Amino acid sequence: MQQLSKYQDDDFYDVNQDIATSMLKAIAQDPDSFHYDFPDLQKAGFLQIHYSPDKKLKFYTFDVGHGGTMAESDNYVQYYVTKNDAANNSTNKILKFDQFTAGSHIYEVKQVNIQKQPVYLVASYYKGSNCNGIHALRAVQLGPQQLLKSYVFQAKNKSNHEITLEYDCSKIDSFEHEADYFRLNATTVDVLLLDQNNIPQNKYLRYRLDKKAFVYTGIVK
Repeated sequence: MQQLSKYQDDDFYDVNQDIATSMLKAIAQDPDSFHYDFPDLQKAGFLQIHYSPDKKLKFYTFDVGHGGTMAESDNYVQYYVTKNDAANNSTNKILKFDQFTAGSHIYEVKQVNIQKQPVYLVASYYKGSNCNGIHALRAVQLGPQQLLKSYVFQAKNKSNHEITLEYDCSKIDSFEHEADYFRLNATTVDVLLLDQNNIPQNKYLRYRLDKKAFVYTGIVK
């Protein structure tokens, strides 16, 4: 690929931001990009791609870090919306390409149906310059003209579109057996329980899907 061969003799962290900027412009201008996975960029580590299970959302994560302990990425999401053309009594599919607010690294995308509408659960992780970081789970859904926040997590009479957990690697006893911070299934979302010092408790806060939302039901193993 021309965008990559241009930088083949350069250090990764000297050119990754330039590659991201170049690719963002190319993707935004090319309607065929939705169906292309940029294998060379993924293999070289500049880009990671995640699709929603129904292939309606395509998430791009560009590595724009500087090579230190802090992980930096830019996330974007690509999808189609339908626009009515009243003059011609027809509809047109419009390809959108938006920045997606998430942690530095998207690592999982799940899909559930709520009130016969697909809702997408996007798990991500941000790592700071030391041991600290944040795991985040965002719920989104396709609106008529754009991607929308989906307030499907309900606890104590309050609904939210996002669940976040602080991460501190100094609190992990064994990285080999480190627990998942989120366990995502078709009918349940489990969120790792941390104590007041952010130490994992090997238990989970369970949210179970009812007709309209994931409702907090208690603590499970």
